[in-house]
Amino acid sequence: MTHLTKKVARRTTLFLDNRVHARSRDQITVTLYPNNTIGFRAHKCRREVRLDLSVAYKLAIQSAARDEQKRKADEARALGKRVRKPRRGLLHP
Repeated sequence: MTHLTKKVARRTTLFLDNRVHARSRDQITVTLYPNNTIGFRAHKCRREVRLDLSVAYKLAIQSAARDEQKRKADEARALGKRVRKPRRGLLHP
């Protein structure tokens, strides 16, 4: 993997509501920094939220696990099985 020597920024569009077409406000700028951080900034805003890459990876893993649990529970409910509430733990802060 190539090591970053300077920041790399890219723009992407997020649909945050039920609109058909994107607006300029629906864009965010994602920036990767050489010190293993990632920054998110809304279009035309100065305030940037930064996360360590390890924290962003951990959040992505937790989100995927939550989605998988929910999918399995929905499938079990569709089959008529009783489903317990998930335990409080790493996946449910």
